[in-house]
Amino acid sequence: MGRHRHLALSVPLAVALVVGVAVTYAPGVARADGPGSAYGGEEIGTIRYINRVQNLIILTDGNEFRAMDARMLQNLREGEVVKVDFTHDGERSIINSIEPADDDSSPGASPTTEPGPHFHG
Repeated sequence: MGRHRHLALSVPLAVALVVGVAVTYAPGVARADGPGSAYGGEEIGTIRYINRVQNLIILTDGNEFRAMDARMLQNLREGEVVKVDFTHDGERSIINSIEPADDDSSPGASPTTEPGPHFHG
């Protein structure tokens, strides 16, 4: 009787382990809290469209950015070249800061906003 009891417990645990590993490492499976689900960076582009009601700007390359505070977009105009520092939360890109770009501006990411997992030891 003890042997059947161990088998009855072992089989479901083994199946759960195999299925859990397969789902975790399956390509194309999105994980809401996994590495890479959020990232940030900087982009330089020309404003194609501004929607002040939705706190939204769209650059000429099609990238959309949303401001958490309408005052961030207050002095911006369509056709203006800007440098946008943003964070992407998995659904949308949120503006951290936005400023007019000049000839010396170059896009980049600060060490705290680079995409991908970061391991600090």
